Amino acid sequence: MDMQQQIEQVKTRIQRAIAHSYVDRYIQPRIIDEDRISFALSMLRSAQVEENIALDHVFAMMLIQLALDTHDEVDEQQMMQQRQLTVLAGDLYSGLYYEFLARRHDISLIRRFAEAIKEINIQKIRLQQLSSDDLERFHCIAVIESALLRQLAKHVHAHEWGELAYYLFALKRVHRDGAKSTALMDYIDHCQRKLQDLLPFHVHEEVKERFSHLLV
Repeated sequence: MDMQQQIEQVKTRIQRAIAHSYVDRYIQPRIIDEDRISFALSMLRSAQVEENIALDHVFAMMLIQLALDTHDEVDEQQMMQQRQLTVLAGDLYSGLYYEFLARRHDISLIRRFAEAIKEINIQKIRLQQLSSDDLERFHCIAVIESALLRQLAKHVHAHEWGELAYYLFALKRVHRDGAKSTALMDYIDHCQRKLQDLLPFHVHEEVKERFSHLLV
């Protein structure tokens, strides 16, 4: 199965798992990040993880990512019912990931992802305490955006991919946010220089092509 087929398989599997007619009436359709799927699959392929196991790992990781992203959407301005359902949807996706890995008795990966969730939540709190021009914000963002991928990299002993994820997904986030400042432009330049050094020759061409717009 080629990379795009694997990505589509993971996306379809996620969409089927999270489908809920009542919840879907009140919250926006979930956006599934193909970049994360592609990166994780390439990493696991590089680590010579069996395809079916790799697909399971990425499926579980993306359920957690959806849970975290959904909880981030909770807004005090929402109607009470919508706000409650957004929280419950995030809890549902989190429960689905845990149930899936528990049924597979994959305790090691549950621990890895639990560590990532703890890292993310700590940095989200820290981020709220920092001013918009504080350079520490960029580290917080990098941890938030890469923690799941970095813990997955540790799980399969692909540590260089974890460092790559730290800079690559930080860069993607700050590009997406769009705000411009001297500190931000310096940080983008720093990430790009680190990535030029880190991108190993064995990173698959699909990854290089997918993220090429961030490296120029």
